[in-house]
Amino acid sequence: MEFLAPVAAFLSLPLFLAGFAWYAVRARRCGSGQSLMAPFEEIWDPIAHHTNIEIRIEAERQPETPSPGDPPVPRDGVR
Repeated sequence: MEFLAPVAAFLSLPLFLAGFAWYAVRARRCGSGQSLMAPFEEIWDPIAHHTNIEIRIEAERQPETPSPGDPPVPRDGVR
């Protein structure tokens, strides 16, 4: 039984790192705008709370819909 605890600890590290890698891939693909460490950042740096709110607002912002009389926008997006 003394052998089981070190083996479990040794095998849990790759699983823990794989979980973080899975979360990173999922966050990039889905575009989640929140950091995994955001709650801890807000504890130690209250300004981070305001920054996270601004990031979420910017991520949710939709591009402006042109008015019916506006000229068409070129493909490169520069007017």
